[in-house]
Amino acid sequence: MLAPYQRHLLNTGRSYGLLLMLWRRQGRKTTTMAWQALRWMAEHPGCLVTFATCSLALGSELTEREVQLLQQIIATIREGATGAAAVESTADKLAWYDVADLYTHNRLEVSLHHDRTTRSRTKIIAANYATARGYSGYVLLDEIGFIRDFKLFYEAVEPIFSANPSYRLWMATTPPEDDAHFSYELAAYPPELEFEENPLGTWYTNESGIPVHRVSATDGCAAGVHLYSPKTRAVVTPEQHRALSLDKTAWDRNYGLIFTQGGISAVSLIGLHQAQRLGKELDCRWYEDDLPPDWARHLVPGAETAVGADPATTEKEKSNPFAVCITQFVDGIYIGKVFFRFHSSDGAKCRALLKDICQTVRPRTLAIDATSERFWAAETRTEIEGICQVELVVASETIEYEGSRITYKTWLGNLAVNAIEDRTAALPPDKACRDDFRLVRRYRGGFDNQLDSAGHHGDSFDAFKHAIYGHICDSGTVEAFAARVGTSRMPWQGGQLPSSNRLTMFPGEDSQHHQSTFKG
Repeated sequence: MLAPYQRHLLNTGRSYGLLLMLWRRQGRKTTTMAWQALRWMAEHPGCLVTFATCSLALGSELTEREVQLLQQIIATIREGATGAAAVESTADKLAWYDVADLYTHNRLEVSLHHDRTTRSRTKIIAANYATARGYSGYVLLDEIGFIRDFKLFYEAVEPIFSANPSYRLWMATTPPEDDAHFSYELAAYPPELEFEENPLGTWYTNESGIPVHRVSATDGCAAGVHLYSPKTRAVVTPEQHRALSLDKTAWDRNYGLIFTQGGISAVSLIGLHQAQRLGKELDCRWYEDDLPPDWARHLVPGAETAVGADPATTEKEKSNPFAVCITQFVDGIYIGKVFFRFHSSDGAKCRALLKDICQTVRPRTLAIDATSERFWAAETRTEIEGICQVELVVASETIEYEGSRITYKTWLGNLAVNAIEDRTAALPPDKACRDDFRLVRRYRGGFDNQLDSAGHHGDSFDAFKHAIYGHICDSGTVEAFAARVGTSRMPWQGGQLPSSNRLTMFPGEDSQHHQSTFKG
């Protein structure tokens, strides 16, 4: 018997080409997907449904218990088929280890025969992006929060359902433990959004525009899908079940569907959400490949400005890009006004671009990451230091901070992260900006940037942190010298200072005392 929220999803979800089920643990996600696979097979004779599940271990061997989960999917499909339709599976009458072999070799199928010549199929495959390519049709992705390299896997299966407007892609998960996992970003909801108990679950739209159906433990209990005491096995409320849980954080994630922080991603989605919302209000801009002629019009006139650059003088499609960030410090906020990311193997062209930017905005400082492009960075400093101060930063060099020696990479990374988390940063509202900042990971007390499939490497984050450094670094030695005023003889030469417009040197000084006419 289907719970109210299961029936609601199966009926309402028909109109969506792409959706995500954010359901509590043991909320019948897999069963619901098996029912949906059957529906697609019944409604579209001859179709293929690709069911990728990560409920199972993805090693070379599957246990008997894991194979039982596969057979449960098959049984659910068979149970839903009624009438004269014949359902058969490649796993029928096989030992569990033979079923495991079918699964690992992508040969595990369930067929629904419409007549002697027409059948629909559900192919159950491992969630492995290397083997997911080449299929087309309807797609079901179960437990995406446990799929390793899910972003790559999603890129592999997305063309499957995009090939035909009638195809669909359904995904299911609970919030993953690692807040850097791609599913975390897909399922996360705005922090100001609040949910009320609903036996049908609640729909919302994520920042990528994907409809998400949410069913928490509270919603499930209202729909008759209860929780039980681990000791007495009596029905308990969600509050009682949480109180009995040893790991409250895990309960909040698995049953309360709360997106807790603490994964390895250095920048939280909540922090980025706030920074990008502020950036939208402050007209922050993100540019790829080409910087428009009127880019400077977005800057605040007279505000303190700094430029950060993370160079990479290559132009291969999947090589690291050159990233530039122009920030302005206004009312205690580091405003990332303009971000620019591009590929170029022409070092002279990259240098000319930075020179043009500095001539236009006259920044306080241009801070360049000189870790991997030291000679280029040194030549660039020689070219530009007549326009503004140029600082070269080597990530591995150390600085003394609060009595400890830490690397510039760690120090500046923390400055940037803290600005975002403390709501003293504004960033462009573009998804590309958010994706790049999320590539930065915590690693052994410092930072390490993950490489994505397009060659991006947290480069814009690095440009942003160097721009912040441009605001706080030492601006150089200041010296004062006595300066002669006018062209006449000095007092010891028998004359008087001939300044009729001399400014007073301190409050109360009589400016008229210094006004005189020199007589030769």
